[in-house]
Amino acid sequence: MRQRIEADYLLARHARGLVADVYGAAASATVLTPGTLAGLRLVLAALGVKRVVLSAGEYFAAASFPDLRVHVADSYHLLESVVRHRAQAVVLSTVTWRGERQPLASLFRHVRERLGSRAPLLVADYAHAGAAGFPRVADARADVVVGDATKWITPAAWPDRIGWLWFRSAAHRALARRLFAPFYLACEKPTAALEARWVDPLAVEKVAAFRMSAKPTRADLVERAAQDFALAKRMAGWCGAPQPTSSLLWVESAAGIAKIPKWVEDQGLLWRSPAGGARVMCRSDLAP
Repeated sequence: MRQRIEADYLLARHARGLVADVYGAAASATVLTPGTLAGLRLVLAALGVKRVVLSAGEYFAAASFPDLRVHVADSYHLLESVVRHRAQAVVLSTVTWRGERQPLASLFRHVRERLGSRAPLLVADYAHAGAAGFPRVADARADVVVGDATKWITPAAWPDRIGWLWFRSAAHRALARRLFAPFYLACEKPTAALEARWVDPLAVEKVAAFRMSAKPTRADLVERAAQDFALAKRMAGWCGAPQPTSSLLWVESAAGIAKIPKWVEDQGLLWRSPAGGARVMCRSDLAP
C-alpha cells in the first residue's frame, strides 16, 4: 500500500510539473483538483467569501456558486461593479466563452489601485489560457489562478481532466496546504491520514505518461499557439466571422457555421451553443 501511494505521488509530481513547465506555476504553490470549480469553492468558503463578481463572459455562472451572492458585470465596468456590490472575490477568464481575450493584468491592477488593502480576492481562470498563448501565472497579477492541466496541451479528445489552483501569496499557499492536505494527490506530499479521495490516480497516471512520452515544452506550445491564432484568423475569413482576439473562434451565423471545415468537428474542436452560434478551438496541430 505504501509503495502504491508513493508511486501515485510520483506521478502526481509529473502532472504538477506539466503545469509548472507550461504556466510557471511552482509546485509548492500549486494544488491538483478533479476540477477547478470544486477547488475554488473550497477556497472561497475557507476565506468566508459571500459576494462574488463575475464578468459577463465567464464559463462559471451564478449557479456555480449557489451559496454566494453573485453579480455579473461587463468587464469594462468591472471596477464599478466591484465597488457597488462590495465584492469579496472577482473571477475573470483569460478568454471568454465567446473567445474574447480579456486584459486581466490591467483590470486587476485597476481594482488594486482603487481599493488597496480592501481589494477582493482576484481569481484568474486559465482554463482556456492556451487560446491566449499560454501566459504565465504571474502575468495575470491575480491572487489565485485556476486552470486545466491538459486543455490546449493534450489531444482535444482527451477524456481525463485534472484541475489546478495556483496561489500567489505565502498566506494563501499556507491556507491551501491546510485545506487540500487531506485530499489524495492534491498536494506535493501525502499526509499521515488520507481522509478522502480527490484526484483520480488513473487520470494522474495518464497525464504523467503524456508528459514523459510527448515531452511538451513551453517554447513549443507558445510557438504552436501563434500558429493556432493564425488558423483562427483564416477560419474567421472562411466563415465570415469577426477577426478573433484569441484562438477560440466564435461563429454566430448559421451560414458561417456551415462553412466550418468538417475536420474541426471530427477532431472534437466544435461546440454548438443551444442558443445558436458555435465555438471552435483552433488547433493547428490537428488540422489536415
